[in-house]
Amino acid sequence: MDLSSKINIKYRGKEITENQIKIIELLLKTKSQNKVAKILNIPTSSVNIQIKRLEKKLGIKIIQSSTSGTVVTEEGQEILEYYQRIKRRMGETSFIACGFISSEIGRMLFDNIIISSFDNILKLYRMGMVKILGIDDPYWSYRLGDPIPVVYDYMVMVYRDKFDVKNLIGVRYSPQRILWNVLKSRGIYFRVRKVVKDPIQGIELVKKGYSLFLNESLVKYVDGNLNIEKPPFYRDTKHTLNFIAIEDEEKVVKTIKKKRKELESRGFEVVE
Repeated sequence: MDLSSKINIKYRGKEITENQIKIIELLLKTKSQNKVAKILNIPTSSVNIQIKRLEKKLGIKIIQSSTSGTVVTEEGQEILEYYQRIKRRMGETSFIACGFISSEIGRMLFDNIIISSFDNILKLYRMGMVKILGIDDPYWSYRLGDPIPVVYDYMVMVYRDKFDVKNLIGVRYSPQRILWNVLKSRGIYFRVRKVVKDPIQGIELVKKGYSLFLNESLVKYVDGNLNIEKPPFYRDTKHTLNFIAIEDEEKVVKTIKKKRKELESRGFEVVE
């Protein structure tokens, strides 16, 4: 998410711009691409092209034609609701902010969380705007405060044709730090060819032939055409996904205990 005056959001791992959101909002109100084009002072064709591109990117239908005009689908309305939730959060003085990996747990524990790259979350934290922080990289957990470990996670191999440790994707501020140490301790030479901020971007790059060590908690986002395999040193990649409570730590601990059964029902190994 962009921390500037404009708010770009990520939905299903894909970026949606504020301009695209505005078009969907106006379509919901006017039910007319012509009226939207007139309001925004752009050609009607531009409205249609923007929506079609977004539909293709997300793999969903955002609008459909009806006797009453252009109707925004349920999926399109969900995007608007998601955007409005984020906009409301930006008006708050303190947030619950999670990295891309810890957000898998954060969504189950808390309402109205901000999900972004650790770079953006760190900005909010240093500005004193975070009350609960979900961190993907265990190193940063202990560097920033007294972490509350919630669940254990592991690393798996994701690849298209053949897993190649000399053609890896690195994910910044992720538990891959542990994985690199495991490879070094075993004398396995590896090479990181490309580095991304978002593990979902990493999954997309696997389709182009790169190999990726990915958190097992994120395998649901892997395309069915890609291969997922546990490495021989799978147990050595065990690590915790942690949260730091800048405010009201006791309340956070109680929330985690309350949600324990739900976490376990989703397949997570909860820290005792």
